[in-house]
Amino acid sequence: MDDVIERNDSIQIRMPAVLENIDRADEKICEFIKTHQLPIDLFAVRILLREALLNAVTHGSGKNPKRSVYLFFGWDESGVELVVKDHGPGFAWQTHRGEFDVLGDGGRGLALMRIYSDEMSYNDCGNQVRLRKRYSVPADGTVAQSVSTGKV
Repeated sequence: MDDVIERNDSIQIRMPAVLENIDRADEKICEFIKTHQLPIDLFAVRILLREALLNAVTHGSGKNPKRSVYLFFGWDESGVELVVKDHGPGFAWQTHRGEFDVLGDGGRGLALMRIYSDEMSYNDCGNQVRLRKRYSVPADGTVAQSVSTGKV
């Protein structure tokens, strides 16, 4: 991974668009969640993270190591936010139905992100996804009252 900027309430990663970096980013985010003892469904967050990064690396960047994928992961008093952006042309998310294609070679990622996120949105051209997941249990005083910007 090229750049990692870690703060108390967020982590930003810029990485070459190769599949191996998805595992590295996953490990880094899991470590961050455990360090901050966030009361979040780790399985759900990992599904969201991995599917969003897989789409950005594969579809947005064509697995081209000269292209970068950007990841922002932040937390506040109500949950976590994940933003993934690539420099690809995006896709027509407005018309994509996001249904499971059980027999196809792909097409399950967007449906999984809809299922596991509490909020999901795209920028206009469809090369950035913002995912939000609320905490599994109410946050206590150990969860700071910060609000992340999600800027990538």
